Amino acid sequence: MLQPYRITFYEKLAFADLGYDLRVFHGISASEDGRPNYRGETKFQNSGFSEHKYFIGPFKIVYNKGMYSEIRRYNPDLVILQGIAGDITNRLIVNWATRKKKKIILWTAGWDPGLAKGRLLSLKNHFVSTFFRKASIHLTYGTRASQYAESMGVPSDNIKTCYNGIEIDHLIAEEKQILDKSKEVIERYKLENHTTFLYVGGLIQEKRVDLLLTAFSVLREKYSNIKLLIVGDGPLRDQTLKMITELDDKHIYYLGRIIEGVDPYFAASDCLVLPGIGGLALNQAMFWGLPCIVSEADGTEDDLVIENISGYRFIKNNLESLTDAIERRINASPEEITRLSGKSREIVRTKSNVNNMVSVFLEGIKDCLNNP
Repeated sequence: MLQPYRITFYEKLAFADLGYDLRVFHGISASEDGRPNYRGETKFQNSGFSEHKYFIGPFKIVYNKGMYSEIRRYNPDLVILQGIAGDITNRLIVNWATRKKKKIILWTAGWDPGLAKGRLLSLKNHFVSTFFRKASIHLTYGTRASQYAESMGVPSDNIKTCYNGIEIDHLIAEEKQILDKSKEVIERYKLENHTTFLYVGGLIQEKRVDLLLTAFSVLREKYSNIKLLIVGDGPLRDQTLKMITELDDKHIYYLGRIIEGVDPYFAASDCLVLPGIGGLALNQAMFWGLPCIVSEADGTEDDLVIENISGYRFIKNNLESLTDAIERRINASPEEITRLSGKSREIVRTKSNVNNMVSVFLEGIKDCLNNP
């Protein structure tokens, strides 16, 4: 899909002035799944195709109607696709590119929900491996994704780690204005003299917002000076609101989906919590110097949230472990908070951002087009 947070990435690739034409082909989701599609105009050429999803046992199969035909008509020299083996359109495009001796780059997150077990897992790994090995180069989200690609039979020489990141140019340019707006958020929700925890993401089961709400309610019995902001929307919106209503805690605020103008909420908070899967919310929080709490998100967390260096880790789906991690942030000393905050900001400003992503992508593109 065409995500709002990818727009500047595609713009910078499209206008890198290296003598190539970039077009973005993307899916259009038919239903609300917690992830917003970008609906505005773009400076780069793009085409959208309706997305169809099917489930076969634990496997999700995706097909984008009409995309394969349009790719063949466009006849590119190089195709860049997400490394999702269960996307039928991707497999058709990769098979066509292989037959036509086109160059292939797979952009690989390496995240696995872990639903397949035993023989099904062996079948899935074979399915992924045969798909992965057709790529000229793999550009991966981070260290864990690179290791995953290698475990699927991809030679290490064909893997470039391209840390998944956010656009920071506008954040740097508008930092003072955003910090001023964050003061309005602090005043509106009376966050001063409280440790404020923030969740930003879709409201779907895998995000485990219910686990965060439960952990927060447990800690509220012990601490009066903590607050929780929840930003997001999705299929579990009603269920989430029902749980918040039942908790009847005035220190929990549900703010709905915020895309434009969400940064003041990051800047007004003290800690981001990702109770389940997720990704770029970590980068955005860390730009604003927030230590983060995470278990297993999308694989990038291993390069971002390092225990007691840039945040805290907890055991996946474990209420006691999550509660303990949140409590560690509540009781952290000013010196510890300053250290965690500084390291968080440094990681995003120097490594996990769009400018570095574009640089690695351009290297990969040039390598593919210039080498046999």
